[in-house]
Amino acid sequence: MSIFSLKDTRSRIVVKNIFFSAVLKGVGLLCSFLIVPVTIDYLNSEVYGIWLTMSSILYWFSYFDVGLGNGMRNYLSGAFSLGDYASARAYISTTFTALAVVAAVIGIIVVAAVMLLDLNAVFNTSSVAGGDLRTAMLLAVVMTLLLFVVKNIGVVYIAMQRYAVNSLIVVSGNVIALAVIYALTLFTEGNVVYVVAAFTITPVLVFFISAVPLFARHPEFRPSLRFFDKSIARRVIGKGLGFFLIQITSCLVIFGGANIFIAQYCGPANVTVYNIAYKYFHLIAMVYIIVLSPMWNAYTDAYVKGNTDWIRRTFNRTLAIWGVTVAAGAVMLAVCGYFYRFWVGNAVAIPFVVSLATLFYVCFYNLNTCVTMLLNGLNKIRVQIYTSVVFTAVFLASMFAGNHRFGVAGIVAVMAACYAAMSLIHCYQCRLIINKKAQGIWNK
Repeated sequence: MSIFSLKDTRSRIVVKNIFFSAVLKGVGLLCSFLIVPVTIDYLNSEVYGIWLTMSSILYWFSYFDVGLGNGMRNYLSGAFSLGDYASARAYISTTFTALAVVAAVIGIIVVAAVMLLDLNAVFNTSSVAGGDLRTAMLLAVVMTLLLFVVKNIGVVYIAMQRYAVNSLIVVSGNVIALAVIYALTLFTEGNVVYVVAAFTITPVLVFFISAVPLFARHPEFRPSLRFFDKSIARRVIGKGLGFFLIQITSCLVIFGGANIFIAQYCGPANVTVYNIAYKYFHLIAMVYIIVLSPMWNAYTDAYVKGNTDWIRRTFNRTLAIWGVTVAAGAVMLAVCGYFYRFWVGNAVAIPFVVSLATLFYVCFYNLNTCVTMLLNGLNKIRVQIYTSVVFTAVFLASMFAGNHRFGVAGIVAVMAACYAAMSLIHCYQCRLIINKKAQGIWNK
């Protein structure tokens, strides 16, 4: 029996998106693995660790859109499902205008801060000159803020249930970045500024280019200041703030903060250790996300049209697939030492305990993603807000209390425990909603 029934149009769209996304993710995965040894060879392990730490900080900035993209996503999906293109254009115009304003304000504040900070102290290094660090950070901040505006071109494609197109855009940026990094190894000496430029400028350009066919083919969606609507702005911001709280807590602090704590407590070189293990085990997350990614908007479409049976069947199947990914992760753990030697040789040694902790983290991250995909699609995010805030506080308290005693594996294990607790609570909420027993906060 197929994972998803093909008897209805929605399932056919989901399967088509999964198939093409799988192909594109395969290309992206190949780029992801190739780019690590190429970049390490171009920079060296410590400077590469600095770039990874810097990218974690950039990950924080990418979420400073106060959740507007996700707020737009649900309303836009509903408008497309109902064929209400006038509302769709208003949502797009309002969201992009608000994002541009937010990016400008944050840009002014952050650029001023970067000019004042001692970045060598921030990154705990003397291997890169302060001037180069400042130049790299300024370039990275500006490009990241541009990206969190233009990446919502991909959200428009996703809301149209064309998730594979968004995957194509992202993968194209990865391929170009790999080509640029490889060219740098041939014609330049190791320079962190060049690496930052390669990784941050290319995705911005690709998203800009992708806007051309979208709005040429669908001029009725083209954003314009004339269609900015204050009432829509309040609605999108209201919903977006909920997603923002989730993003800046469980997503930003727990996931993005890992590299910062590892760099401070264990040294920049250990950031590379963790990230190599994470990239390896993240394979199962990437495969699982290929299946899950089209679900958010498919759940929204089914909910708007009252198809609760489809929601129940699909959710149960995604949980079954999660079980398969856990089994695959166990096999990956058994052979991880061989893979590391094949991938990066003797350049970096990865302790087994770090691999084990990372596997647990990825598995529970996957489970949480599975259940929150349904909650997000149904606009039931109140419990997520509370759990994200509470377990982020638990994570931070553990980090500051444990200090240097945790080590890399300990830090990752705390992350895994936080995601395990959140995923179980969210799974309970999903069951209540599916069985039509959710009341009070569980139904908000």
